[in-house]
Amino acid sequence: MLGVAGALAGCCANNVCDCDDARADAFYFKFDTGPGGFVPETELDTVVLKRYTLQLDDKGLPARIKTHLPTYTAYADSLDNAGTFDQVNVVRYIPTTATPLRPRVSTDTVLINNNAPFTQAGPRKLSTYLYRIEVRRAPGQLLHNDPRRYELNKITLAGEFYGTGCCTCYRNVSKTGILTNLGKANSDTPYTVTETDQVVPIPITK
Repeated sequence: MLGVAGALAGCCANNVCDCDDARADAFYFKFDTGPGGFVPETELDTVVLKRYTLQLDDKGLPARIKTHLPTYTAYADSLDNAGTFDQVNVVRYIPTTATPLRPRVSTDTVLINNNAPFTQAGPRKLSTYLYRIEVRRAPGQLLHNDPRRYELNKITLAGEFYGTGCCTCYRNVSKTGILTNLGKANSDTPYTVTETDQVVPIPITK
């Protein structure tokens, strides 16, 4: 038995695990920059991402929203008013300000992962938060003046571990969520973005 364990340890010492699973649970968002869509240089130069912590039940799952705050949107609004949320500003470099050391960054996609762009808090995953994405409403307007706001809620994740005695990797087998355009009534849109061979971005339109 010790001989088998020693042989396995020797095998594993020479084996490099390349799981490529760091973004397995990630959600990708792609802004519509076609005709009638967003103008990258003036509307997407800065994208604000906000994260709101959901209360968890004794199983570590998001608890139901309390009756006096019947919706996720109302719950997030209450945290907005209290200033109790995490925020990251994704600044994009447009052609007029880009330099060799600060080249232009693609402006049509953003990513939200378990540990990016926000720091992961313990074992909490994406599904234990609610997220908002904010952009300028129109060219020339300040971002904090009535921005276009989008909300991702009711996130569900399912995954599994697989591998050999040397390497154990993780893969996502299901990820879903609901995207709401907070500027439009009845705009809740469910998405299933489970990946097979390629990323499945969620479209964001005006």
